[in-house]
Amino acid sequence: MGSSYQTILATGELSAVRAAVAASGQQAMVIPVGDRRWAVVPIQVDGYAATEDLARALSRPEGSIAATFDVFDSDVIVAGVFRGGRSVHDYLSDQSYLAEAWDDDDNEILVDLLGRPYPPGTAPPAGPYGADAAAFAPLGIAPVDETALEAALRGPETMAERQHHAILHALNVTPRPLQMTYEEARRSNTAV
Repeated sequence: MGSSYQTILATGELSAVRAAVAASGQQAMVIPVGDRRWAVVPIQVDGYAATEDLARALSRPEGSIAATFDVFDSDVIVAGVFRGGRSVHDYLSDQSYLAEAWDDDDNEILVDLLGRPYPPGTAPPAGPYGADAAAFAPLGIAPVDETALEAALRGPETMAERQHHAILHALNVTPRPLQMTYEEARRSNTAV
């Protein structure tokens, strides 16, 4: 079994980040990862931390942006970029990674981790979806290495957490807090 974690990279003033976390009612650790850049690490419930609603809230203040990162079992990264309280970009590191689901008629279908269904006998596209460095670059700290960012988003990498590290490194933020579970973040004693 590989690594699984869910985190949020948020920009903005610490006071606004703390206010959004408090208003969400969700328990989370906030750790600095660069100038006006924050790792927000929500508590996991049954092994999973919900991030989307919190990222929406974190992206609402003027000029703020947030991105969710979900690393699943070291196999795949799902990310979403949020501005003004709404989703503006989706990323999936490997479109061919499928999960079983059921349709409204209780028929088994396959879906990718963005929820897109694939009818029986249909092969999903290969490679990443949404590997757009320009969508992620505003989350970084200048100088963002857009060439390295593009390469990291395109992959492939044998372990999703290594690919995630490369993405964060290219954004010029401190990667480790954005690769922690809530419990690891709590034990790190780096939360503000």
